[in-house]
Amino acid sequence: MPVNDARRISRPLTAEEIKTILAGIGSATSSAELLHGAVRDLYTALLADTGATFDDVDAEHRLRATDYAIPTAQWQAIVKAITDRAAQWGTGAQLGLNLVNLMPSSYDDPAVPAPAVPTVDRRPDVHHLQVSREATDVIAACDAHVQALGQQYGRESEIYLDAFTSWHHQLARLFSMGLGADTRITKDGPLSLFVSTGSGFVFGVLFHGAWRRCTIDGCAAVFGDDGAVYPPYSGAPVAEHDHAPSYPLDAPQPGQWSFHS
Repeated sequence: MPVNDARRISRPLTAEEIKTILAGIGSATSSAELLHGAVRDLYTALLADTGATFDDVDAEHRLRATDYAIPTAQWQAIVKAITDRAAQWGTGAQLGLNLVNLMPSSYDDPAVPAPAVPTVDRRPDVHHLQVSREATDVIAACDAHVQALGQQYGRESEIYLDAFTSWHHQLARLFSMGLGADTRITKDGPLSLFVSTGSGFVFGVLFHGAWRRCTIDGCAAVFGDDGAVYPPYSGAPVAEHDHAPSYPLDAPQPGQWSFHS
């Protein structure tokens, strides 16, 4: 039966099929081999019900993932086993995105338990962080900025807590091995960083400063650091009055850090 003419297959994987899939995941020697091998083993099991094989899949006979379904517990266990195995290469996030399109559908079946998947820490023993000289200055400047916000607005203020929480969350992300164990950090701006990871994924840790706005109702004016007042966009209402800035001209700029790929 041609692959793309196969009837819908919706069933649990057998214990032996699960064992074969997990064995292939455990023995993979590269991220590409891991993904291809797991997908091949999974559909080899399901295609057997149709009389087709994985080798029958080609440009004319495409495999439609939505034609197949396995219980949610098995689906989740296989995806977790793949992404956990990918920790060795820091590609778990990328493979997880690929699997959304490659995995069969899933359905709830309380009678099918989650298969037992051995937990093995595949991360490398050492995470190499290479931080440029300029980046170390940025990290110090970010910490100093957070401390200045605490001194200006108080350590119980929302302004300080938002900045403190976001900065330390992003700083902890730099030590994560989920994107590979070789990470290079360089300067991206006075309070921002550019990060290249061992998996090839790059991202920025960027500071988003709050605009200094007029707080009087009906006025959209914003202030420059020199005190000059101007509209934030063409046609924005700027009233004729003594403007009240949302934070003082001589105060550190409130804001938060975020992750941008």
